Amino acid sequence: MCNHVVMISLDPSESTLQKKMCKSATFGRIWHASRRALSLEHAPAHQFACCQWQATAQPSIPYLVYRWLVFITVLSTGIASFACQRLPPRYDGPKVELNYFKWFIYFTNWGFMLIALQALLALAVVHSYRSQKTFNNPCEDDDALMPRRPRTPLLYRAYWLSQNIATDLAFVITLIYWTVVYDPKIHDINALNLLVHGGNSLVMICELLVTTHPIRAAHALYGVGVGVAYGVFSAVYWALGGTDRFGLPAIYPPLNWNHTGSAFGFVALCAVILLLAHAFATCVAAMRVRVAARVRSRALGERLSLPTH
Repeated sequence: MCNHVVMISLDPSESTLQKKMCKSATFGRIWHASRRALSLEHAPAHQFACCQWQATAQPSIPYLVYRWLVFITVLSTGIASFACQRLPPRYDGPKVELNYFKWFIYFTNWGFMLIALQALLALAVVHSYRSQKTFNNPCEDDDALMPRRPRTPLLYRAYWLSQNIATDLAFVITLIYWTVVYDPKIHDINALNLLVHGGNSLVMICELLVTTHPIRAAHALYGVGVGVAYGVFSAVYWALGGTDRFGLPAIYPPLNWNHTGSAFGFVALCAVILLLAHAFATCVAAMRVRVAARVRSRALGERLSLPTH
């Protein structure tokens, strides 16, 4: 005779309650995982202040020099881009009065300001970390048993956020400009144009190869958010009667809100490209970490190897 007793609930309300509790627990886990993925918390802190290719947790002098060079170069290029505005020599449209402040309506310049901001914040992070009396290299395992990990400083989080967004925007701006926006009739190919629409991506690739903090896949949403925000800005600017530097109603030809459907489509396309750009940045960062680990292990093996003579 079987001695096992199976309890079957005949109350449908109890079964419904259990299902609701299971769904609530599932959504709770998803929400917690999403918050953790989008979080800007990361340890150890020295990864925001050091170079990937150094062995110690103290910011090196060469990396500090690199940070100053990047900041000065980007800032100088941005100032030159603002100060040297002029109508193209081949422009044959109606006469317009140049408004310098329209520099701020272009997505290219939004992206370049973010590059300058992340360069400034990166420099501040290095100087802030170098001002400490000791340089610790804490355990990088998120599951390590620690009393309570201190929060990542606000300066470090702001730098990480701006660097993520600036990287994604730089790649998209370079691609969209040279494939869709560039018109040889009104755009000159000169040093400043190449720096703003090509040098921006080159700087951010260098940043990906030099810095040591990670790139999280979920952080792609931040870049997409800025792209959508620019789309909303362009629509509001158009609705208020704003024009580009030539007096035309569209800041960019593909972003003409007189044709709402195509403008929405262009914003959606840019959002998808931003996701792909972040995926590319994530792959570059992962490759950097793997190559650096191999170089470091090889150097360690050579130091530990015994002489053969």
